[in-house]
Amino acid sequence: MKRFFHLLYRFEATFAALAYIIVVVAMLADVVAREFFETSLMHSSKIALFSAIFAGMLGLGLATSSGTHIRPKFTDNVLPQAWQALLQRLGDVLSGCLFLLAGYISFELVRSSYEIGFLVPVVDWPLWWFQTIMPYAFCSNALRHFGFAVMPSLKPTEADLE
Repeated sequence: MKRFFHLLYRFEATFAALAYIIVVVAMLADVVAREFFETSLMHSSKIALFSAIFAGMLGLGLATSSGTHIRPKFTDNVLPQAWQALLQRLGDVLSGCLFLLAGYISFELVRSSYEIGFLVPVVDWPLWWFQTIMPYAFCSNALRHFGFAVMPSLKPTEADLE
């Protein structure tokens, strides 16, 4: 299971990095075209925008995998220390369920965009294609949290970050 999560992290990190490269190339190419050739590259800002959204959604899982996501720490010492392991597992199950719910809702959004035939304004690209990153990212994160609940040793600790 640890190897699977490591491969998932590498897969998502690779695609997030590629998406950011596309953002940089699209924006740089548009700036160069404007400054040196007095023209604008058609749709480059839309390409950069959707690539940034894609990378950001993948970043959600990357943050969870590395333990760098934001979490409330003020509650850490409210309950007895002996309960911490159980509470962390419970938190991961709850987080997994919330991410599954978000995945389901976003899947329904993608499905309805596909059925209705929504298009990206100005460029007339099918919107559902770009939205598919949302259910993937939410379900991927749910899988991680459920994995952490089943095998707490998979979960990164704050000591790992220091």
